[in-house]
Amino acid sequence: MKGLYTLLAFIFLFSASLKGQDYTFRYNAYSGMNKDQLKLAHEQSKKMKRNGKIWTAVGTGMLVGGAIMTFDGINKLIYEAPANFGSYAAGLGIMFLGAFPLGYGLVAWITGSEKANMIEIELLAFNTGKVDFKPTEHGFGLVLAF
Repeated sequence: MKGLYTLLAFIFLFSASLKGQDYTFRYNAYSGMNKDQLKLAHEQSKKMKRNGKIWTAVGTGMLVGGAIMTFDGINKLIYEAPANFGSYAAGLGIMFLGAFPLGYGLVAWITGSEKANMIEIELLAFNTGKVDFKPTEHGFGLVLAF
């Protein structure tokens, strides 16, 4: 047990180290791509984010539905004379199976969102600003648009 705690402490220290944080927050796999590749990767990351939201909703529904069935089964076990474990077991099974889409959905949602943010930052390099002489609220002036 002492070895397990030591291993967990080393894993935590490595993940909290500056090198681990530097890789996590400064490494950008999209910095060498051209504009078309970035647009394709941006669409894929938006799809991943959308799918993550859908799977999170499905997993949450399964978890809540399974919990309702489980508590209904517990209620029937306590107050009814012939013991029937059908609703209880089905509810536990649905709750257990609902954990998988919920877990995948949360990870996909967060990962897709982070990828989309990184790609949007890289796409800013391809946008050129434009200076126009336009009316503003204080009269006419030069307006810089990105």
